[in-house]
Amino acid sequence: MSIPKLVQEHLESAEINYKQIELPEASSLKSSANFLEERVKYLVRAVTFRGGDKPIVAILPYTHLLDIKQLELAIEQEAVLSAPEANHRLFKGCQDGSWAPIAGAFDAIFFIDKTVFEFEQIIIQSGNPKLLLQIENSETSKLYQNANTADFAAGSERLYAGRNSVSDESTDLDVSFTPIRLKQRVDETFDLPAMPEIAQDIMKLRVDPSADATKLAKIVCRDPSLAAQVISWASSPYYGYQGKVDSVETAIARVLGFELVMNLALGISIGKSLKVPMDGPLGIRQFWKQAIYSANLAEKICRNMPIKQRPERGLIYLSGLLHNFGHLLLGHIFPPQFELVNRTIEANPHIAVEDIEFYILGVNHEEIGAWLMANWHMPDELIVAVQRHHQEEFWSKHAVYSNIVLVANRMLKRLGIGDAIETDIPNSTLELLSLDIETLESTLQDIESEAETLDLMAKQLVA
Repeated sequence: MSIPKLVQEHLESAEINYKQIELPEASSLKSSANFLEERVKYLVRAVTFRGGDKPIVAILPYTHLLDIKQLELAIEQEAVLSAPEANHRLFKGCQDGSWAPIAGAFDAIFFIDKTVFEFEQIIIQSGNPKLLLQIENSETSKLYQNANTADFAAGSERLYAGRNSVSDESTDLDVSFTPIRLKQRVDETFDLPAMPEIAQDIMKLRVDPSADATKLAKIVCRDPSLAAQVISWASSPYYGYQGKVDSVETAIARVLGFELVMNLALGISIGKSLKVPMDGPLGIRQFWKQAIYSANLAEKICRNMPIKQRPERGLIYLSGLLHNFGHLLLGHIFPPQFELVNRTIEANPHIAVEDIEFYILGVNHEEIGAWLMANWHMPDELIVAVQRHHQEEFWSKHAVYSNIVLVANRMLKRLGIGDAIETDIPNSTLELLSLDIETLESTLQDIESEAETLDLMAKQLVA
């Protein structure tokens, strides 16, 4: 195995000594980080942004968050991530995903976070996905002698500053966006959309002992787009109905069922009540895709649980559909901050979304989503799912809902869907739900086989 010729020639010409670290197989940056285990603290990464005449490459420790606002101060322009194909053009000779962060070897303007020079050694990608390069501190200055030094990386002490105790006097956060101030805005109803009228009527129907398909159909039909979606979904091969679905009432009574349509209509009407940008990691497109996949997978997981332990299937579906509702609320109330969160997520795909949200806003989507669900007097089961769906080993009266959503999200991440970071399922969670990993993997395969239909459902909600 060897490193790319261009990289090797530059290291030799600059008289930079290095050691090679062989990987057991071709690895992405994240896989390399997992391989290094405790030595991951020395791993350095490169993030490429559009520049004027030349692209800009920011180099920082892998474990640190790239602070977009601080980087923009350093480069004196807006930090817009380069498209993936731009990296192929810039890092000539490097294989896909192994971008060697070596200033001088490639035609770009390099900015190095100052912490890189403080490490006793650094480990970098070589351009060959089966090799990493270890460079001692004495050689680091030669490696980056022609680069700009700046301060744009947030280590754990900054990333998690105030996580457990944030006050308006905090100097690490914008005081106008601490949890206390955010909750005040959530509680001030003039800042929030009212619960949609259709959603209010569905909530009343939930506790109506005389509720039936006819009453539900009348509510759904008040929104022509919602009615069309219900009929379209009932007509799809996904549900296997052989007859003709000629009305919402038929869709409810003969195909989808009362509970599913009630919760589906509730989730859609609530989700569509907020104005959020279409694109980005947390935009409407990604929200509805994850929501549809998560709702369907969560329901399938529920079916595989022992009968006596199964929670209410309709609420599980609704929990999967709305567990990330806090993303929509953040985008609706705080558009500029929401846009910054999205850009920061794109630059830091290996850092948990909720940690990025807290770093920028002082609150995360679980908290703010749960606040609104409580404000709207939604079911306690749903509130728990919204507030705790990223929390391992959580237990309460309704913890089964958040745990099923957690499992669904981690399984979906294996398909590249959603905002989960981890894909492993804790044994304690499996025990809590009386499930095994083989059953979950089989259930995920079922979801994969239904991807075409689920994608169409998600696209209909975006339209």
